[in-house]
Amino acid sequence: MVSLRYFAPAEDVRDLVSVYYLFELNSPKFVDNERAAIAQLRFILEGDGQLGFANGASFPVADAMLVGPSTGAMRFDVNGPFRMFGVGILPRGWAISTKKSAADFSDMAVPASDVFTHEIHKNLDVLRRCESPEGMVAWADKIYRDLKVRLKPETAAFAKMVDEWLSSEPSPPVSSLMERSTQSSRQVLRMVNKLYGMPPKYLARKYRALRAARAYAEHNEEELLELVDAFYDQSHMIREIKFFAGVTPTQLRVGEGETARLIDQRADLKGKIAPLISDT
Repeated sequence: MVSLRYFAPAEDVRDLVSVYYLFELNSPKFVDNERAAIAQLRFILEGDGQLGFANGASFPVADAMLVGPSTGAMRFDVNGPFRMFGVGILPRGWAISTKKSAADFSDMAVPASDVFTHEIHKNLDVLRRCESPEGMVAWADKIYRDLKVRLKPETAAFAKMVDEWLSSEPSPPVSSLMERSTQSSRQVLRMVNKLYGMPPKYLARKYRALRAARAYAEHNEEELLELVDAFYDQSHMIREIKFFAGVTPTQLRVGEGETARLIDQRADLKGKIAPLISDT
């Protein structure tokens, strides 16, 4: 009744796109939590619904939509039959495609035409006519390949630095990010907000919780032992996982939460997608 399939982007656009996915629902209704995520470009091929955010805001799910970075778990409520092709937009991809601050779109979902003009609807029509997911992926790869010429070297280098900082330890201090950069603290904070949609400290907190959620889902006891020291105590870790992943560690252990279980399939693409995505 519910299907979520992931597809790796072409190697030359993996610094722009995290992953592509096709979500399909044959039943009349589906409601579940969706973990906090990076920005998404979503094309609704069939059906409609609502997407709710941690701040209480709710937005319609329809046509082509741009979903900003989320600061907590989301609520996905759709009417079937439903089909959606999605694109996970990495910070470099956000910079070259929107030319806007991601912080202005955090916990928001807006019609994609508000940002990309009404030309985006031509792309929606193309996707609706595609006969296979592979055709959709090939289309998206070409779009981002054409956009890549806009990527400034300094933007690419900054995003690489932040990603390496996030991956350096379970709970990296902001001070270590500042030490990696030649820019002033104010400039670093501004750029992280612009590309990632939230301040560095919050960003580290988000990825710490999502990394722990994935470790629970995979029953990775060794990694959990390393991660537990990054939280104040066990209760703190449970609360953080619930807030950012939308389910408790126990639910992750036993496979409860349809969306959480389906999202964990991204780990199968490890080595073909950005490590921050496959690891969280």
